[in-house]
Amino acid sequence: MPELLRILWAARIDTTANRWHLTRRAIPQLKTIADDTDDSRLRKAAEHAEAAIAHLDTMVEELRTSIDFIQPRPLPDKQNPDRRTA
Repeated sequence: MPELLRILWAARIDTTANRWHLTRRAIPQLKTIADDTDDSRLRKAAEHAEAAIAHLDTMVEELRTSIDFIQPRPLPDKQNPDRRTA
């Protein structure tokens, strides 16, 4: 299980990084070039890249949920043998 958890965390981190690169670098450059050259294909490319962000957001959320199901959870207090009482 630790290996699967590591893979899921890596996928979540990579997806978050991809989203960052799209929103901060690729899309603004596409829009700038499209406006400067009046190229409708580049404008369409920017629109589709923006649409991809929603998919990345969903992917990050689904990976988080998957990680939550796999990560070990602490025992409730009544079952936790290490519980200290005052």
